[in-house]
Amino acid sequence: DIVVDIGAYVGEYSLFAINKGVKQVISYEPTPETFKVLKKNKKENMIIVNKAVVGNDVNYVNLFISKGIGVTNSIVKSIRKNKIIKVPAIRYEKAVKNATVVKIDVEGAEYSFNIIQPHLRGIIIEFHPLSGEPWKKYVQKIMNNLENNGYKCIYKPTFKSGWNLTGCWEKR
Repeated sequence: DIVVDIGAYVGEYSLFAINKGVKQVISYEPTPETFKVLKKNKKENMIIVNKAVVGNDVNYVNLFISKGIGVTNSIVKSIRKNKIIKVPAIRYEKAVKNATVVKIDVEGAEYSFNIIQPHLRGIIIEFHPLSGEPWKKYVQKIMNNLENNGYKCIYKPTFKSGWNLTGCWEKR
C-alpha cells in the first residue's frame, strides 16, 4: 500500500504504517512547529510535506493555531484559536492521487473533501464536531456515500466521547 496521512501531527500513524511494512507513506502536516517534530521522526519510505490539505484549489490557507501542544490546529475557523498563520496548501485529490489508503484527521476540514477516489481501497477518518454546524449530518452523508460506493464499514464511530470519532472503511 501507499498510505497518505493527512493531519500527520508528529507522525504516529505514519510510523505505525511504516512499521507494518507499507510501500510508502506520504505525511501532510501544515503546522510549522509540529512539522519540525515530524521531520525528526521521519523514516525511510516516508515523504513528509509541510502543507495543509484542502477541498479546493488554493495555494495558501489560514491555519488557526490553538493554545497548548497544537493537536487542534485547523484551517476551520474557531473561537478557541490563539493566532492565525498562512500556510501552503494542496487540494485533497492531488494529495491522495497515488494512495491506496488514506488517514484523515484534520480538525473539521474533512467535510470539504471529495473523500472517495477510485484508487482508494481503505479510508480512515476522524470526524470532528463543528460549533454551530450540523456536523453529524455531514458525517452521516459521508458514511452513506462511502457505503453506497462499495466501501464496507470496518469500524463505525459511536460519537459517545471524544475517543469515538473515528471510522474505517474498506473497498469491497
